Amino acid sequence: MVVHFPIALLIIALAVDLVALFFRRIRFLPRMSTILYVLGALGALGAVLSGEAAADSMVVTGEASTVLTTHSDLGKITMWWFLCYGVLRIALWWWLSFKLVVWIPVTIIGAVGLLPLFQASKFGGDMVYEHGVGVAVVDSMSTKLEEHEEALMRLRGIAGSPKLEDNGAWQWIPGPDADDAFNLAFDVVMGEVTAEATENAEGNTELSLTVATSPVMITYGESVESVEFRAVMDLSEFDGSVRMVHHVQDSHSYHFMELENGTMRLGVASSGVEEIQDEAILPNPEARVFGVVGDQTHFRAYAGDAQVTHGHGRAPEAGVAGFMLRGSGTVKLGRMQFTPLR
Repeated sequence: MVVHFPIALLIIALAVDLVALFFRRIRFLPRMSTILYVLGALGALGAVLSGEAAADSMVVTGEASTVLTTHSDLGKITMWWFLCYGVLRIALWWWLSFKLVVWIPVTIIGAVGLLPLFQASKFGGDMVYEHGVGVAVVDSMSTKLEEHEEALMRLRGIAGSPKLEDNGAWQWIPGPDADDAFNLAFDVVMGEVTAEATENAEGNTELSLTVATSPVMITYGESVESVEFRAVMDLSEFDGSVRMVHHVQDSHSYHFMELENGTMRLGVASSGVEEIQDEAILPNPEARVFGVVGDQTHFRAYAGDAQVTHGHGRAPEAGVAGFMLRGSGTVKLGRMQFTPLR
């Protein structure tokens, strides 16, 4: 509802400026375009704020997550460009002589700002029309498709061991030999943990990890730059914090999503020094499906069907993913999925 107004206002403002270049005697045209640019800049501010609120209210996965990140970045570039440009135009409000030597470059500056506007609009359209982000029917179908896909994978026996693809993607549904598969595939970077294949109330096999020496860090896969990492986790028998780690360089340098005492945190550890980017109370303490996205400078974390935290920071170096357990007890893992986004 909000985003279409600044798009129209800014395009019309440039059109008025172009007309004014050829009809310089009509003094009100530059002032008209100035008003349109200022209104468009304020509209862009509203579009960015409403867009971020909308994005934070839903789960965006896979390729759509990368489209969202790019759309968000371009939207902010457009907003700041025209907010600054609006201030410039107000400063020139009383430039009645309308000299070409001034107004030609001023018009060009306004035209340049439309480039990120058009790109942001394209990616926004892609999110809706190609990926169905925010479309209720598509969201419902995606949930059902994922449930059927998991059931099919179990029937086909794919649950035996993690499947690493050429692009670094992998997924795993623990099966009856989950303990052996874990010991063969995963790297225990620090600490000690025992693995056991157990069965949950639904009759599905889980990987139960019991901490022997805390903290424990386990990783798997190849290094990638932008990631989405999702996992089904039962933390009811664990006392402490559980982290889904990504972009792991070593046991002291990595990004993470942490769950502890009903709180979700996003953060980064650099040479042992930790920085929290964002944190929030879990809206559903009974949630078992969690996810984290690290895409360039954007970091998002999900619980169930809701985004809980959204942080920003420097783009990390490529790294692997896994888990860090700090405390005592047993963490039970179901389906795990790691997807490179770029």
